[in-house]
Amino acid sequence: ISLVEPGPVMTEFETKLYEEAERADYSRTDPETAEIFTNLYLRNSKDVFASLGQTPEDIAEHTLRVIEAARPPFRHQTNAAYTPMAALKHADPSGALVTDAFYKLVFKYDAVLRLGLR
Repeated sequence: ISLVEPGPVMTEFETKLYEEAERADYSRTDPETAEIFTNLYLRNSKDVFASLGQTPEDIAEHTLRVIEAARPPFRHQTNAAYTPMAALKHADPSGALVTDAFYKLVFKYDAVLRLGLR
């Protein structure tokens, strides 16, 4: 048994999802939530997918390598950029460390996140 763990995968689904989110009417959403979603979460999420996203073909190639390996690994990450977050998940199975790290990257240090994605 092997677990193939891809990071963000760029497909038409994500493209359509972002287009719909940008056109959505947030007038009935409280202003603070709408602001956070559109100006922080949505923007940073798009940037993450744009700079770190892999193609479905790339994920398929990784999967094929695992399948064909003489001694396949138990876990295989397809995107090395996610290794630090995976380490946090292993260090704290409750998920608190990785959630806190993502929260800080998106809401407190978004300038650092954006710089790192370049």
